[in-house]
Amino acid sequence: MAQESIKQPKEAEALKRLLGKWSVGVALKTADGKVVSGCGEMDAKETDSTINLEVNTQIEGYEDYYENQLWTYDPVSGKVHLFSITSEGQTRDHVGKWVDDSTLELHWRGTYEDQDQEEHIVARWVSEDHIELKQTNYAQGKPLLTTDYVFKRREA
Repeated sequence: MAQESIKQPKEAEALKRLLGKWSVGVALKTADGKVVSGCGEMDAKETDSTINLEVNTQIEGYEDYYENQLWTYDPVSGKVHLFSITSEGQTRDHVGKWVDDSTLELHWRGTYEDQDQEEHIVARWVSEDHIELKQTNYAQGKPLLTTDYVFKRREA
């Protein structure tokens, strides 16, 4: 008996646009206005119902930064989850939704170093081979750090 493929929701299919190898440009802006830049690479592979993504970056004045992410769509809640583990051992479950066919918004709220913190992520697909992502970190309701990423596909 042939195994039938299960049709995935369009929101889950849209996440597959992350798949492939990417070049990464990074610009960090701190609360005091200091801006630093860097670069790196990203590799995204499909594993079962998730996208496993690895990001390696080098940013001037900072130690090399690594992040492993699992992206998935929960059809029951209608939400996208981005679970991340950083090179510093921090974990976050960002939860959000597609606001249109090319824009995804995700949020996390929790405690870090005994302070209430939030992270807001907006990912926008400019094209199939170009993604712009802005992550803003807040501490006690005030912007702490803004990171802009530009991803350019190297290979599918």
